[in-house]
Amino acid sequence: MHPGAHRHEVQPKDGGESMFNPPTLEDLQETRRANEKLVLAALESKPEWVETELAKTTGLALSHLRAALASLLDQGRVRRLPGTGTRAVYGLADPGLADVPATPLTENAKKVRDYLEGRADSALYMSDQLRLTREEVMAALSLLNAHGMITCTFVGSLVIFRLKEAPGATPEPEVPAKGGRSSAKKQTTA
Repeated sequence: MHPGAHRHEVQPKDGGESMFNPPTLEDLQETRRANEKLVLAALESKPEWVETELAKTTGLALSHLRAALASLLDQGRVRRLPGTGTRAVYGLADPGLADVPATPLTENAKKVRDYLEGRADSALYMSDQLRLTREEVMAALSLLNAHGMITCTFVGSLVIFRLKEAPGATPEPEVPAKGGRSSAKKQTTA
């Protein structure tokens, strides 16, 4: 600044807030949700998308696209597919769960929930371990999903299910603290 000049904030004529209001957390979340809808709509049109093509199609800046993709990956609605070189490829994630209402948990849903306590597994392996049909396990997983209790990850084409951690819950340490006793649950094997 030159001598005699002084810095001042621009105040609106009506005496209200300053001319620039940073976006609120709610504004940012609303924008991210709108961007997620654009990404999902594009992903529904073909099975695989290279990240740069997805940015051009949706009209989103790469940073906004990546934020939307990260959120959708975290929700288990999108998965990253094997790409060539450094090209990131994405597609819709379909764990095969039915869209069911969040009715009270069935006995099978309780069995699956209890089985998944502290572990992650595929539906096929769970059906073997719990002596349920794969269809019964998928119905139980669909109901647990309706209650927001499970999450899934993809390992190639294999879907691995696990319980979501309760908000604020911290997993118990595998190794007891020095001088402490282990409170880890005993794992049983069939």
